[in-house]
Amino acid sequence: MAHLSFEYSANLEADLDLQAFCDQLRDAMVDSGVFPLGGIRVRGTRVDVATIAGGEDEPGFIDMTLRMGMGREEDVRLAVTEAIYAAAESWLKPQIADRPFALSLEVIEIASRFSEKRFNTIHTFLKESGARRG
Repeated sequence: MAHLSFEYSANLEADLDLQAFCDQLRDAMVDSGVFPLGGIRVRGTRVDVATIAGGEDEPGFIDMTLRMGMGREEDVRLAVTEAIYAAAESWLKPQIADRPFALSLEVIEIASRFSEKRFNTIHTFLKESGARRG
């Protein structure tokens, strides 16, 4: 299980292809080799109401949260954190480096006994299709 969610300020939509950003993050997760393909989810949520810092110049933000199952060594978690953040940063910088902006990432481990997933046919479809990358 690896679910990467990101909230983004609505004022970024005019300047960014957020579906391409989402795909970039998914690719970073796949390329890490840490997560099974069928467990990777990336989704973005637009935030219409927010105030940041002094409230001037309409700052933008993307706040990412990676939730993953427990059991990975700290060095693996750190490497994944760096890989995902670096992928986001390198994709975003050329497009919005000239405006007020904040990027953040928090990694949370989920205890398996508190994470229910009984109805999931994605792994079956991936196996049947022979998919390697979502």
